[in-house]
Amino acid sequence: MRREIPLFLTIFFGCMMVIGFFVPHPIVNEARSRVEEWTIILAAAAVVLGVANVARIHMHKISRRDRDFQYSFPLLFALFLMILLGIVPKDWITSMGFPAGGTDEGSPFDWLYNNAYVPMQGTMFALLAFYIASAAFRAFRIRTVEAALLAITAVLVMIGRVPVGGSISNWFNGLIHLDLWTLPEIQQWIMDIPNLAAKRAILIGAALGAIATSLKIILGIERSAIGGD
Repeated sequence: MRREIPLFLTIFFGCMMVIGFFVPHPIVNEARSRVEEWTIILAAAAVVLGVANVARIHMHKISRRDRDFQYSFPLLFALFLMILLGIVPKDWITSMGFPAGGTDEGSPFDWLYNNAYVPMQGTMFALLAFYIASAAFRAFRIRTVEAALLAITAVLVMIGRVPVGGSISNWFNGLIHLDLWTLPEIQQWIMDIPNLAAKRAILIGAALGAIATSLKIILGIERSAIGGD
């Protein structure tokens, strides 16, 4: 029964969501709305379980003195601090002299989010961009026409995205006395036309794959999601 019940629930609610999307009947729409509300509750419960699991893993890491266990201290401190600031009553926060409480604008939660989390997130993505560019440069082996086209396109997009690309284009156009496309315009065309077309094709393929996988799960063909083979 540990597999049959989850399989039945998956088939039942999966069919209900599909029917509710294509059948505009008030009863069906009401049932679909109720299921969506349950989904929100289940997602919140999953977040709580995820937070508890993260805390458990890092506490065990600290207790065992694993490698780099010292980084678990700031993680746990920040985790519980943000949770505490989010659930403490607003009156308590404002009574300490802060302009707002909870997650409102001007609250300690909002200040930490905008002045700690957002800058660290930007730093992480900036470092990731340099890492990807370095890895791509080392991995590129221009042996075919397609690889050469990919490398040229990548260089044009990377240079056109930064201010120096516009400066180079303006200098070159002034040197030859012609009004050619600038590098920012070229990279924008690449992003808007070829890149967007390829992105849509990939998204359509991914959507078809998701539909096929969902149908396999609903019909009981794919059982790995519920612990089957």
